[in-house]
Amino acid sequence: MSKPIAEQSNSLSIFWLKKYGYLDKDCSYKCGGITWTYGYSKNKNSISFSVIKDGCDTSEERAYINLRYTNTNKYSGGKDDIDYKIELTTTPCRYGGKRYWFICPLYKNEIYCGRRVGVIFSIGKWFGCRHCGNIAYSKQMVGGKYRWNGISILDLEKAEKEIKRYYYKGKPTRKYKRLMRLNEKFEQNYGMMLINWENRLDNIKKK
Repeated sequence: MSKPIAEQSNSLSIFWLKKYGYLDKDCSYKCGGITWTYGYSKNKNSISFSVIKDGCDTSEERAYINLRYTNTNKYSGGKDDIDYKIELTTTPCRYGGKRYWFICPLYKNEIYCGRRVGVIFSIGKWFGCRHCGNIAYSKQMVGGKYRWNGISILDLEKAEKEIKRYYYKGKPTRKYKRLMRLNEKFEQNYGMMLINWENRLDNIKKK
């Protein structure tokens, strides 16, 4: 069975949220939405969301995003209204400030994921990281030799194979932290690619 392709999946990027002001320093609450349109069919899916930062821009800040959408069961046709909360975390930037990340809330084989990622994808009824959804980038499907932000798919796969234990005494192991750093760099560039592609489409529509 072939893997879902990231570029053809509903996704939400932390870099897109930043671009449109949802993560601005003094912004503690902001609502919005996003719509995905599919190829020639022009079928659409959409979600609304709220970004909330309790204790905004303090050492006690606790940030998260609430996703609100209707899920349709592809077998029964039944509809469920979903209100789904995903925690956000931050890492310091090299020249000051901080960068936000999603914390994947899903469980795979009854193990909590908790990965720090820049992009989340629609996975069945929920949203989570591409690892939990077994989602591949299109460039991965042609051998993974392409590099984004200096990182290739093969680099990620090699780093993941070297991990024998993900956590030790409740803390990520050194090799797992290295994998997370590589994944962050890779997904950061993927998020920027999505924004650039969106800008290109906007420019085409204006012509």
